[in-house]
This record gives sequence, structure tokens and C-alpha cells, in this order.
Amino acid sequence: MNSVERFNSVLDHEKPDRVPLYIPTIACSVASLILGHEAHTGGDSLHFKEEYSWTEGVNAHDEFVHQYREDTMAVAKALDVDVVREAWRCTRRPTRRIDENTLLFGDEDGKYTIKKYFPEYQSYGTVKTTERFVDVSELKKDMIDSLDRDIAYTDEELEEIYRGQLEIMRLADGRFAVLAGALALGAAMDDVVWLEATALEPELLRDHYLHMAEGMAKQARWFRKVGFRFINAGSDIASQEGPVISPDSFSFIFEPALRVMSTECARQGMTYCYRSDGNMWSLCDSIFKRAGVQAYGEVDRGASMTVGKLRERYPGVIILGNVSSVTLSRGTEAEVREEVRATLEESGGLDYVAGPSNAIVHGTPVENVYAMVEEIKGYH
Repeated sequence: MNSVERFNSVLDHEKPDRVPLYIPTIACSVASLILGHEAHTGGDSLHFKEEYSWTEGVNAHDEFVHQYREDTMAVAKALDVDVVREAWRCTRRPTRRIDENTLLFGDEDGKYTIKKYFPEYQSYGTVKTTERFVDVSELKKDMIDSLDRDIAYTDEELEEIYRGQLEIMRLADGRFAVLAGALALGAAMDDVVWLEATALEPELLRDHYLHMAEGMAKQARWFRKVGFRFINAGSDIASQEGPVISPDSFSFIFEPALRVMSTECARQGMTYCYRSDGNMWSLCDSIFKRAGVQAYGEVDRGASMTVGKLRERYPGVIILGNVSSVTLSRGTEAEVREEVRATLEESGGLDYVAGPSNAIVHGTPVENVYAMVEEIKGYH
């Protein structure tokens, strides 16, 4: 089997010749060690470098994007992965550069955001923003307005929106299977106003996400037409202790919309995936039993979400990942090998795509990455 056939056999619930390998994201620093030159592949440093490149002009940004795509394919070939995707990218153009590590977005006399990069940690994020909703009433007004917005797109518009993902598919050229990162019914777990709205305006949120799902279902047909079979959706909504939203609220607000998406994807011969790390046990019945979502990504072994336990409760759900990013970054090579073997044995080689639960983060020893890959490639 080649990589595409191997991945398709998993989606068809057939046992492949071996378990496919998928690495969701690999930090630039780790990829640079693997490739032997500075690489742009994923993580916070990718986000900063891309947005910084805008400050040097359109040509500089175009060159950055070209190099990112080249490096993505190069590291996939170096590790002999089976499944690739376009990395999570930050593509917003800054208004100006404050200093070598700080960028300003928006109107500094009005709504704006300041983001800062910390080179020693290779972390990047918002340090100040006035662009979020002030209170629930402001969010409520925006959501009411959104119900009247037409979210249908033409094929040409979708080709422009997802141009980066189509380019990754073109570069994969049948050598790698490609995931589509799209159609997520996102929840802002770090937004206090949004969290308040789940308690104060649950009916409005339910209507909002149903409206989104109806538009996204039409987009799913386009994704199938251009060759994608797997939609990598979901949203980070949980910590190691549990989700930020109660099971009852999640079921009421999100379940109907998730059912629309999973039903349409199944109708198109596609797989709809919910991805979130953290302890998701209290939401799983809603997602996989009642909404019928077919796959689960970023499965967090460190939060007790093991392949074995999930297989017992949700047979037939396709699982991606489960090798802890913490074990990869901080564990010994022997500990990495032991954990990888455990995930593989629990899977039985069926309905499973092996790899990290989340990103291969900055500081991960390259030897641990190679150990993970070797164990996955050797399991039959």
C-alpha cells in the first residue's frame, strides 16, 4: 500500500498493511535539526515569522510562504509520514512593527491587538487587545446579525479561501494523504464573554452554530469534489481537568450543529473529525454517540484519553494521535518507545492513525521523534 491507500483503508474501516503515521505539527526548531537548515514548519515561531514577514513587504511574505511549503514537504519526506496537512498559520498583516519581536495589528487609536514573540521560549501570542467583545450584549448583537448573513460561497470563492490547503494537496501529489483543516464549530475557551454567553444566551448560541453548520455543510460538498476525504475540525475546549463548558451546555448548544456536519460528511463519503486535547470524557457521548462524529483527533493520553479506553466505549470511531507531546519532549527514548507501543497495541492496527497527541514542540529531542517513527513503522 502507498500512503494514500493506507489512510483511505483506515477511513473505510479496513485494516491497512501498517498503521499510518501523522504528525499534526512540528516546531520549526525541531524540523530545522531534522533537515539541517532553518525550516519553517509549525508552532508559535512559524506564526511570528509569517506575520513579521509582512513588515518587509509583499514579496518577502510570498517568499516565506513558498519556503514554508517546501519545508513542510521536506520534513514529511524525511520522516516518511503518511498524512500531511497545512499547518495552523497566522496570516494577518500587521499594521506596523513596534520592535524586532512585537507587532501591532488594527488601529492603535481604536480597536487593536499587540502580539509579542519570546525567542528564548519560541512562544508568540497576544499581550494586549481591544478587539474582543466587551460584554455579552455586544456578542449577542453580533450573533443576531450573523443569522442574517449568507455564508454560502461559490466554488471560486472557496478556492481562494482554501488556496493554501489546495497547494499542499498539489505538492503532496499522491505521495501523501492530505487532511482538510476546516469547517470547525469553534468555541473560544479563553474568552470570558463567550463563556458567559453559554449560560446567559444558550438558545442564541445554538441557533448561531446551526446557521454556521448549514453553510458549512454546503462547503463540505466542495471539499469532496476537490479530493478531500477527511475534515479536521473541532476546537480546543478542555484542559487536563475537563472541558470549560458543561456537558449539558455543550449538548444543547453544539450537538445539533455537529449532527448536521457529521451527517453531511457521511453522505459525501467523508469523515468528520472533532479535535481537542485535554480531558474530554464528559463530552464524548454527545460528540460520538448522539451527534455521530466519525473521528477524534488530538487525543490526549496525558489526560486519560487512551486509545484502549476510547475503543471500548466508542468502537468504530477513528482515532488520531495519542502519543503524548509531553512524553516526546521530556521523556527518555525508552519511555517514548513504550508509550508508542502501548497506543499501537491498544488500537489493534484498526481505525487508528498513529502519531503525537498534538504538536512536536520546541525542545523535543530529535532522537525521540525518530524513536516514535521507528516504532510506528515497525508495527504490523
